[in-house]
Amino acid sequence: MAGLEGTVDEEAPELGYTRLTPPAGPDTASATSPLPPAIVWFHGAESCSLEFSRVTPLLEDAYDIFLIDLPGHSRSKHIPFSFDNTTRGVLRLLTTHHIEAAHLVGLSLGGFLALDFARLHPDRVLSVWCTGCAPFDGFRLWFMQHPRLLSGVVAMAGKLATESLFYSTLGASNLQRIPGLREEVQQNQNMATLTPVYKALASVTDDDLAAISNSIRVMIVAGGRLDSVAATQRAGAALQRANSASGAYVVRDAIHWWSLQFPELFARGIRAWIEGTELPKEYELLSSPPAC
Repeated sequence: MAGLEGTVDEEAPELGYTRLTPPAGPDTASATSPLPPAIVWFHGAESCSLEFSRVTPLLEDAYDIFLIDLPGHSRSKHIPFSFDNTTRGVLRLLTTHHIEAAHLVGLSLGGFLALDFARLHPDRVLSVWCTGCAPFDGFRLWFMQHPRLLSGVVAMAGKLATESLFYSTLGASNLQRIPGLREEVQQNQNMATLTPVYKALASVTDDDLAAISNSIRVMIVAGGRLDSVAATQRAGAALQRANSASGAYVVRDAIHWWSLQFPELFARGIRAWIEGTELPKEYELLSSPPAC
């Protein structure tokens, strides 16, 4: 395992990634003027790091940003998907760049993976901001428990969708296209990639979230138009059992994949959570559900 002593696990997967540093760049860091805090970004299933293309320009002035491609996806497609391969790959990345601990940002599948990394390696995490990643219940859980069926449906839908339909499902139909995003998503929409993803997601529970160290503040957000607000509320209660400063929120007008829909609001929420400042008014705090 990669440790704080700086030893890299050479057998750990080497994830594809893009690094964005503040204008001064990494070569100017010193003991008196170190690099700003690092953020590792975890994208959603089928997608790639390009999904954050509208958000990161609003934050790269203040943070050392690492946009990874998850195992089985895009530049990391040669790595079999698993939670373990993701964790080991991120540990390798942090150690290679001599980063003791980082903030984590995750959307959908990426949120689940960020939470799992925080649970397993709290000493390498400063905070977690995640969205669309409450453990599944009801019909959503049923679909996850039938991963081949779901991955087949997603793969077929991806082949049939027009470019306009693709961007409209991301809430970004009127925005300038992001070069390469649709092509990457289509390549990742295959059963070999998605079946193990959905199978793994079906096993995540609220108890996994409650097991995250009490040293880590976690913010979990629901997109009010597509995510389960009730499941997010329960997830927030589980997180608060570990750390009372954690919490669940909803952005009522957001879809599930809203980094392209509301990039400025997405970025402002991340910055506020990391820096401990007031959240934008669109982030509505969800109270803990009543005890059964």
